[in-house]
Amino acid sequence: MIIGIGCIAHDLIMVTQTSWQSGKGRVVGSEMRFGGNVRNALATVAGLGHPAAYLGCIGTSALGDEAVADLIGHGISTHFVERAPGADPVTSRITVTADGERYVAFDDTPLSTTPLPPEDVIDQALSAAAAFLVDACVAPPGTLRLLERARERGIPVVVDAERDPTVTVRSLVNVADHVVIPLGFGQQITGAREPETVARSLWSDGRAAIVLTDGTRGAHAYAAPDEGVHVPALAVEAIDTTGCGDAFHGAYAWALVSGVSLAGRVQIASAAAAVIASLPPGARRVAGKSAVEAHAGPLSLG
Repeated sequence: MIIGIGCIAHDLIMVTQTSWQSGKGRVVGSEMRFGGNVRNALATVAGLGHPAAYLGCIGTSALGDEAVADLIGHGISTHFVERAPGADPVTSRITVTADGERYVAFDDTPLSTTPLPPEDVIDQALSAAAAFLVDACVAPPGTLRLLERARERGIPVVVDAERDPTVTVRSLVNVADHVVIPLGFGQQITGAREPETVARSLWSDGRAAIVLTDGTRGAHAYAAPDEGVHVPALAVEAIDTTGCGDAFHGAYAWALVSGVSLAGRVQIASAAAAVIASLPPGARRVAGKSAVEAHAGPLSLG
């Protein structure tokens, strides 16, 4: 089972007919949907046919009820979910432009009072996990010790981080054996510029892989400081890129526990991201197995 730690978001999506350069644009479509890095990643894991579960507290409000129903509806187990007053999903407003890019404005106030579930639930998760997926930027207090325990047990940890390079975020990145982050964030936290020097700066004992994603320019994957491969991005018409990186992380984790090579993991992850980018507003945003196979070509998906 792949278990995810991070926030759940409730998003208002507004699709416009113009680009950012226009300064303004008419809304041509809108919808409410649940998201969040780990929630979207776990939906990808489940869509690929692998058991997935969310580990975290979710509020007791009506919105919390909807969030739990959304997880279940996407095949994500709530066995490790604790209901806690005030631990509601993050709310956000996402503007999607005509070229598929987006701007996310969010209110993450609930995160300041959202804990991890009780210790007995954490122990159960550690016993069940084949891998952990963690959004370092929104992980609850106590996550670092949980991941240290996971690594002591030999459980892979795939970390996602893209902003706010606080001491906590850096600590979570440091403990992970699979670091999958945007190249730009890697440059920010290391001060290096070239992918190979970023990877070298991030490498440490216990690392298994570093993947530096770079949007339409593909990704750079390293199994050792000086053993890198560039995997090109798949060419698709981007309609809505919201959740592409999340799908990348989920597919990477699935391929990891499936025994796929590093280059293969990145190719499968890139295919999952391409599937999400090409979906129109209103579509069920899941990178399912058949869709990923169609993009990934002859790769075996187990």
